[in-house]
Amino acid sequence: MAEQISAEQLWQFSLQLYPQVKSLCLQWQDQLGANVNLLLLLCYLEQQQLSLSASELQQLAAKLDNFSAQFTRPLRTLRQNSAAAPLLPAQQQTLKQALLQAELELEKLEQQLLLQHCPPLTAGSTSLLKLYLAQLNADIDALAMQILDLRQACKRLNQHSS
Repeated sequence: MAEQISAEQLWQFSLQLYPQVKSLCLQWQDQLGANVNLLLLLCYLEQQQLSLSASELQQLAAKLDNFSAQFTRPLRTLRQNSAAAPLLPAQQQTLKQALLQAELELEKLEQQLLLQHCPPLTAGSTSLLKLYLAQLNADIDALAMQILDLRQACKRLNQHSS
Protein backbone atom coordinates (compact mmCIF):
# COMPACT_ATOMS: atom_id res chain seq x y z
CA MET A 1 0.00 0.00 0.00
CA ALA A 2 1.24 3.48 -0.79
CA GLU A 3 1.72 4.98 2.65
CA GLN A 4 2.98 8.27 1.22
CA ILE A 5 -0.30 9.09 -0.50
CA SER A 6 -3.73 9.35 1.05
CA ALA A 7 -6.85 8.63 -0.97
CA GLU A 8 -8.05 12.15 -0.20
CA GLN A 9 -4.82 13.71 -1.49
CA LEU A 10 -5.11 11.82 -4.76
CA TRP A 11 -8.82 12.63 -5.09
CA GLN A 12 -8.28 16.36 -4.51
CA PHE A 13 -5.36 16.39 -6.96
CA SER A 14 -7.58 14.63 -9.52
CA LEU A 15 -10.47 17.05 -9.03
CA GLN A 16 -8.11 19.96 -9.70
CA LEU A 17 -6.24 18.43 -12.64
CA TYR A 18 -8.99 16.56 -14.47
CA PRO A 19 -10.91 19.58 -15.83
CA GLN A 20 -7.70 20.75 -17.54
CA VAL A 21 -6.87 17.37 -19.09
CA LYS A 22 -10.32 15.80 -19.50
CA SER A 23 -10.38 15.70 -23.30
CA LEU A 24 -6.91 14.17 -23.51
CA CYS A 25 -7.65 11.56 -20.83
CA LEU A 26 -10.93 10.59 -22.48
CA GLN A 27 -9.23 10.40 -25.87
CA TRP A 28 -6.63 7.99 -24.46
CA GLN A 29 -9.37 6.06 -22.68
CA ASP A 30 -11.33 5.63 -25.93
CA GLN A 31 -8.43 5.10 -28.33
CA LEU A 32 -5.90 3.24 -26.19
CA GLY A 33 -7.94 1.69 -23.40
CA ALA A 34 -6.17 3.81 -20.78
CA ASN A 35 -7.71 4.09 -17.34
CA VAL A 36 -8.20 7.75 -16.42
CA ASN A 37 -7.69 7.13 -12.69
CA LEU A 38 -4.41 5.37 -13.34
CA LEU A 39 -3.32 8.26 -15.59
CA LEU A 40 -4.15 10.71 -12.80
CA LEU A 41 -2.24 8.63 -10.24
CA LEU A 42 0.78 8.46 -12.53
CA CYS A 43 0.67 12.24 -13.00
CA TYR A 44 0.59 12.63 -9.23
CA LEU A 45 3.49 10.21 -8.73
CA GLU A 46 5.58 11.94 -11.39
CA GLN A 47 4.83 15.30 -9.77
CA GLN A 48 5.93 13.92 -6.38
CA GLN A 49 8.98 12.25 -8.01
CA LEU A 50 7.85 8.81 -6.89
CA SER A 51 8.20 5.77 -9.07
CA LEU A 52 7.14 2.19 -9.80
CA SER A 53 8.85 -0.48 -11.87
CA ALA A 54 7.36 -1.56 -15.19
CA SER A 55 6.18 -4.88 -13.72
CA GLU A 56 4.65 -3.16 -10.68
CA LEU A 57 2.79 -0.77 -12.97
CA GLN A 58 1.56 -3.65 -15.10
CA GLN A 59 0.28 -5.54 -12.04
CA LEU A 60 -1.42 -2.42 -10.71
CA ALA A 61 -3.09 -1.77 -14.07
CA ALA A 62 -4.30 -5.39 -14.24
CA LYS A 63 -5.88 -5.25 -10.77
CA LEU A 64 -7.62 -2.01 -11.65
CA ASP A 65 -8.78 -3.34 -15.01
CA ASN A 66 -10.55 -6.26 -13.32
CA PHE A 67 -12.55 -3.89 -11.11
CA SER A 68 -13.20 -1.43 -13.91
CA ALA A 69 -14.40 -4.15 -16.30
CA GLN A 70 -16.79 -5.53 -13.70
CA PHE A 71 -18.20 -2.28 -12.33
CA THR A 72 -17.10 1.08 -13.73
CA ARG A 73 -17.22 0.45 -17.48
CA PRO A 74 -20.66 -1.25 -17.45
CA LEU A 75 -22.11 1.61 -15.42
CA ARG A 76 -20.50 4.16 -17.76
CA THR A 77 -22.06 2.39 -20.75
CA LEU A 78 -25.43 2.38 -19.01
CA ARG A 79 -25.14 6.12 -18.36
CA GLN A 80 -24.09 6.81 -21.94
CA ASN A 81 -27.09 4.84 -23.21
CA SER A 82 -29.56 6.37 -20.74
CA ALA A 83 -30.83 8.77 -23.41
CA ALA A 84 -32.47 5.80 -25.12
CA ALA A 85 -34.68 5.11 -22.08
CA PRO A 86 -38.38 5.75 -22.82
CA LEU A 87 -38.66 8.55 -20.26
CA LEU A 88 -39.72 12.16 -20.19
CA PRO A 89 -36.81 14.62 -20.47
CA ALA A 90 -36.90 15.46 -16.75
CA GLN A 91 -36.89 11.75 -15.88
CA GLN A 92 -34.02 11.13 -18.28
CA GLN A 93 -32.05 13.91 -16.63
CA THR A 94 -32.74 12.44 -13.18
CA LEU A 95 -31.62 9.00 -14.38
CA LYS A 96 -28.48 10.38 -16.01
CA GLN A 97 -27.55 12.36 -12.88
CA ALA A 98 -28.06 9.33 -10.63
CA LEU A 99 -25.89 7.17 -12.90
CA LEU A 100 -23.27 9.91 -13.12
CA GLN A 101 -23.13 10.17 -9.32
CA ALA A 102 -22.76 6.39 -9.01
CA GLU A 103 -20.03 6.44 -11.66
CA LEU A 104 -18.19 9.15 -9.73
CA GLU A 105 -18.31 6.99 -6.60
CA LEU A 106 -16.85 4.08 -8.58
CA GLU A 107 -14.09 6.38 -9.88
CA LYS A 108 -13.28 7.28 -6.27
CA LEU A 109 -13.23 3.58 -5.36
CA GLU A 110 -10.89 2.91 -8.28
CA GLN A 111 -8.46 5.44 -6.86
CA GLN A 112 -8.68 3.85 -3.41
CA LEU A 113 -8.09 0.44 -5.00
CA LEU A 114 -5.03 1.78 -6.80
CA LEU A 115 -3.56 3.02 -3.53
CA GLN A 116 -4.43 -0.20 -1.67
CA HIS A 117 -2.61 -2.30 -4.25
CA CYS A 118 0.21 0.14 -4.92
CA PRO A 119 3.57 -1.39 -3.97
CA PRO A 120 6.07 0.62 -1.93
CA LEU A 121 7.09 3.61 -4.01
CA THR A 122 10.67 4.57 -4.68
CA ALA A 123 12.12 8.03 -5.17
CA GLY A 124 12.79 8.63 -8.82
CA SER A 125 11.81 10.48 -11.92
CA THR A 126 10.72 7.59 -14.12
CA SER A 127 8.41 8.58 -16.94
CA LEU A 128 5.46 6.59 -15.65
CA LEU A 129 3.08 8.04 -18.25
CA LYS A 130 5.29 6.84 -21.10
CA LEU A 131 5.74 3.48 -19.40
CA TYR A 132 1.96 3.02 -19.06
CA LEU A 133 1.22 4.18 -22.60
CA ALA A 134 3.89 1.80 -23.91
CA GLN A 135 2.20 -1.04 -22.01
CA LEU A 136 -0.97 -0.10 -23.91
CA ASN A 137 1.00 -0.45 -27.17
CA ALA A 138 0.69 3.26 -27.88
CA ASP A 139 3.04 5.05 -30.25
CA ILE A 140 4.95 7.12 -27.69
CA ASP A 141 6.60 9.32 -30.34
CA ALA A 142 3.23 10.17 -31.87
CA LEU A 143 1.90 11.09 -28.41
CA ALA A 144 4.94 13.13 -27.33
CA MET A 145 3.19 16.50 -27.57
CA GLN A 146 0.11 15.23 -25.72
CA ILE A 147 2.29 13.77 -22.97
CA LEU A 148 4.03 17.13 -22.70
CA ASP A 149 0.66 18.91 -22.50
CA LEU A 150 -0.43 16.62 -19.67
CA ARG A 151 2.81 17.16 -17.77
CA GLN A 152 2.59 20.92 -18.20
CA ALA A 153 -0.96 20.91 -16.81
CA CYS A 154 0.40 19.05 -13.77
CA LYS A 155 3.23 21.55 -13.46
CA ARG A 156 0.83 24.51 -13.62
CA LEU A 157 -1.32 22.87 -10.96
CA ASN A 158 1.74 22.41 -8.75
CA GLN A 159 2.71 26.07 -9.19
CA HIS A 160 -0.77 27.27 -8.21
CA SER A 161 -0.90 25.09 -5.11
CA SER A 162 2.51 26.14 -3.76
